[in-house]
Amino acid sequence: MLVSHKHKFIYTKTAKTGGTSIEYYFERFCLPDGEFTRSHERDEYESETGIVGFRGKLLPEKVKWWNHMAAFQIKEQLGDEIWNSYFKFCSIRNPFERCISHYEYAGKNLERPLSEKIKRRFKNPFTSEEKRKFEYVLVHQPSIDRNKYLIDGEFCLDDVIRYENLEAEIERICEKLSLPFEPKNIPKFKSDVRRPNTTIESLYTKRSLAYVKKIYKYEIDKFGYEIPSMK
Repeated sequence: MLVSHKHKFIYTKTAKTGGTSIEYYFERFCLPDGEFTRSHERDEYESETGIVGFRGKLLPEKVKWWNHMAAFQIKEQLGDEIWNSYFKFCSIRNPFERCISHYEYAGKNLERPLSEKIKRRFKNPFTSEEKRKFEYVLVHQPSIDRNKYLIDGEFCLDDVIRYENLEAEIERICEKLSLPFEPKNIPKFKSDVRRPNTTIESLYTKRSLAYVKKIYKYEIDKFGYEIPSMK
């Protein structure tokens, strides 16, 4: 998460949506001039200029600001006056692609047997193809982190960056905030994690597609994502 007091914006960070790259790009506008350094991970930072949440693998104890804070937590700590007057945005992504991204990052073992929990959840027997493809959607699905853009069930931000058109979307937000747009400063963190043959067609079954459609119904409806067709 980011807060820039100088440029009056707040960024809430969702998972598997290019969030670290976006956070990294806008981080410099939350720091005093000349203090920005390139780093995938960073310590918590707060000053009169802005706030950068802790970014790392293990969240320290007693940290006040961290990267994946919920919107209501940021609002509570900043106060209504700042929250209501600053420009607020996050990043979003096609849920069907987002699940694959999380799967590629968290685990790629398609051959393990179905867990008892999943067998109880879905009573109908699985085909051998579904056993190979389907479980990852249930076990490795990314968190449904609507708390980054909903407060009390209501959308609480001013804009979103769509992952599918990342560079142009960052440019658009820069224009809104009167910030310089420098595409060379957009990093591609974790871009080498996903294998090129890992696609919706190669991993999804009709059943898993229906499951993702159900659990991400809000995002599909709110942001207008199309549901892939399966033959």
